[in-house]
Amino acid sequence: MAQKLWYLIAYDIREPKRLRAVAKHLEGYGERLQFSIFRCRLTERELERLRWELTEKMLQEDDLLIVGLCARCGSHVTEKKGDDKWKEPVSSYEIV
Repeated sequence: MAQKLWYLIAYDIREPKRLRAVAKHLEGYGERLQFSIFRCRLTERELERLRWELTEKMLQEDDLLIVGLCARCGSHVTEKKGDDKWKEPVSSYEIV
């Protein structure tokens, strides 16, 4: 089974129609943290697919930033709310 990691995805899109299209697309992959910042928990393959899909929706003038967080880095993220949403979920079972 492929390991999922946390990614911060931020974008700056200059045209409102493309902006809404990209935001709606990212809502299918993760959770919105701020207006143009999402967090997604993805496998490497899912990340590559998302990058390809976003390049199809965005133009050269638009900006995209994807920051991968290793398991250790993700455990150090703190939020104002103080909950532990960023910790790796513990599997209650194992498929052999």
